Amino acid sequence: MKELADIGTLRAFVAVADAASFQEGAKRIGLTRSAAGKSIARLEEILGARLLHRTTRRVGLTSDGQSFYEKAVQILADLEDAQNSVQRGSARPRGMLRVTATEAFGRQIILPILGEYLKRWPELSAEANFTDRVVDIVEEGFDIAIRFGAASVSSSELIVRVVARSFGQLCASPGYLARHDKSLVIEDLAGHRQLLSGTRENPRAWVLQAGCEPIISIPPRPALLSDNAGALRDAALAGLGVACLPRFLIEQDIEDGRLELLLPAYTTPEISIAVLYPSRRHLSPKVRLFIELLVERLADPNL
Repeated sequence: MKELADIGTLRAFVAVADAASFQEGAKRIGLTRSAAGKSIARLEEILGARLLHRTTRRVGLTSDGQSFYEKAVQILADLEDAQNSVQRGSARPRGMLRVTATEAFGRQIILPILGEYLKRWPELSAEANFTDRVVDIVEEGFDIAIRFGAASVSSSELIVRVVARSFGQLCASPGYLARHDKSLVIEDLAGHRQLLSGTRENPRAWVLQAGCEPIISIPPRPALLSDNAGALRDAALAGLGVACLPRFLIEQDIEDGRLELLLPAYTTPEISIAVLYPSRRHLSPKVRLFIELLVERLADPNL
């Protein structure tokens, strides 16, 4: 059987790599410089690869070292999660969960779920990154990303699990509709002030369908463009025009009368909401518990 590196060796390697110094890295984990050096030399011998560039002033990772470092860091993190989950006879998870989602979905849906998650397991903490930028969760060290339309993700480093489905609908404020005829047919939409997602170079046309009817694409003629769904909602509330927004984002506004639906029979094609997380053999307790809670809370078919 092939010899495996032990946990102490991995810790020594990660500490030295993080510190870019044998002396400082060894000090951080309570070893002598000599002991850390011997441990890493043995690790390189086991792997048959050089992991560190050594100079008199600095230590740096080789390309093999960088690849192994990323795996070693994850192994140590998974071990800590496993240990924390059963420490002191308790199955309560510990550590920090790092989550990223789009700004609107994150603030409206994920933040309340995170609040419940932290109340259930008070020894956990969380970092919430809400941005419409597509985050590389492996490179940037996130545990979970929530994405719309994530079926297109094809990275072998990620697991993609669809947890809910949503759709968009046309809406406008009562003030806007008081100034415009709201008893319209689908063809009339091109003449309304459109609040569109996208950029000047790539405005995203409204794509709508009523039941089994053919899909219709409305020519984009934007009165306002934004790459942020929350900003488009604010613009619709301010009476600037008609927006097509995810149902979850406007549900409360519709119930409270701040927005009204236009052509309610028409919706966008269904879009998947998926959880993405790095592909590992074992899912850490903190990630598993959050996904379970997320699935539970996203069970609403009208999301």
